[in-house]
Amino acid sequence: MRFFGVVRARAPVHFLLLVSLAPAASCDRLAKPAAVDAGPAVLAPTDLAPAKKPPPLRAAHPAAPALPDLPSLAAHEQPAAAPSDANLADHPCRAVWTGSEAAPLACARSLMFGSGKGGGATPVVPRRLLSHDLTVLPAVVDHRLEGTEGPVRNQGEAPACTAFATATAVDHALARWGGLNPSVSVMQIWSRYRSPQVETSLTSNVGQPLGSESLWPFRASEAVTWVPCSDFPKPPPAGCGKPVDDARARAVDAAATGEFTEVEYLGATPETQMLEDKIAAGQDVIVALELPSAFVPRGRAGARYIPHYAKSAGADAGHALVVAGYARLPHGTYFLLHNSWGTGWGDGGYAWIHEATLRMWTREVAAVDAEPLERDAASRPRRKRAETTCAGNLVPDSIRGTCSPACPDHSPRHDGVCPAPGQCPSGSVNLTGACVLAAPSANGRDPETGISWSCGPGGCSYELPRASDPACTGATCRASCPAPDSILARMGAELVCVE
Repeated sequence: MRFFGVVRARAPVHFLLLVSLAPAASCDRLAKPAAVDAGPAVLAPTDLAPAKKPPPLRAAHPAAPALPDLPSLAAHEQPAAAPSDANLADHPCRAVWTGSEAAPLACARSLMFGSGKGGGATPVVPRRLLSHDLTVLPAVVDHRLEGTEGPVRNQGEAPACTAFATATAVDHALARWGGLNPSVSVMQIWSRYRSPQVETSLTSNVGQPLGSESLWPFRASEAVTWVPCSDFPKPPPAGCGKPVDDARARAVDAAATGEFTEVEYLGATPETQMLEDKIAAGQDVIVALELPSAFVPRGRAGARYIPHYAKSAGADAGHALVVAGYARLPHGTYFLLHNSWGTGWGDGGYAWIHEATLRMWTREVAAVDAEPLERDAASRPRRKRAETTCAGNLVPDSIRGTCSPACPDHSPRHDGVCPAPGQCPSGSVNLTGACVLAAPSANGRDPETGISWSCGPGGCSYELPRASDPACTGATCRASCPAPDSILARMGAELVCVE
């Protein structure tokens, strides 16, 4: 996923939109331009040099991990029960038993993330038209093995699971850029909305700077005091409704190491195929679950799982976690949860959950993205943005912003590079020295919108009629998205690329 749109110049560039008055002659599968002629667009610089080969792989593509030893749904152990003295009601939105203590919840009686109100990135082409063939997706993906998962945190008595889930997903997003990006401050994220009742946990942070956890470490005792007193059934001993330390907040903002760039709401019910696509492409996904009174993993070490439950603790028993992997087994797909209850929960803070349980009790699904403000030599290249067009049969390079011939596989060039077959396992592609999920080889046109696309392993090119893209300065506009975030989406008035 990459935030930042086409016209506004406000921060690092992630996505290239090229405006065109006519479709590229080499790609007859793209839609015919609309009859409206809004005037010519500026031509981008042309680069007719031969395409480069991808750089050598920095490391051998890791072997697929073994399937975890997880039982069928019918063979699950019985769920745990909360002890009678757990005091689960003495919190703003109740609490749940973790196996060792009571952890406060968010308030799920209203949406935790506000996804019903829109505002997130929305694909311009239905996902079903650009989904991957299941046979090309790995049977197991575990982001822990890729070294991109941030630390397992502990929210303590603070009802701030949404802030913790956001920080966990942001840590992962920053790690995907490469380099040594520090974990972000949960305290900073929480300070921007600081209530389990509010649906702005994500929207209040999008576009905001991200400071390091080391600059503002989480202190549950202080975080609880920021919660409005009206949110508590009875005021906590430490107090409530206290102001945030604005001076410290400003200092952390000024020393930011990254920026929270994007949110994509993925609906109320998770689709297994969509989650597998996202996770295999490298994305962590946030889920808000309705929990039972005890949420205690069962099973053997290394394969801890959440027993299926048929009854929750109530519609307001909500908790936000991050999905960081999946395992496709003969008896269903399990998803890997990254929790915020410390390393003593599950397998070092992680546990698997069956797709049937996840589907039954999920209330919201969201994905976020972030970008480091500084990069090192190992970071992915920064994308250039332009409101320009290409002449003839040239198409936009998805990184440089120049006009070049398309790659033989019908994908746009990626920083001058065209994919080379045989470097990665089937379904993956090397563009930068690492194997990532390839874009689906597909082409077509959506009759409802007139948007057309042509995709190869290295990415997708789109053409949008002016009617579907009001910001377009010509009859049609072109956009390129590289693998693995090859799906074009709109976020407000801007265009982005998502997994």
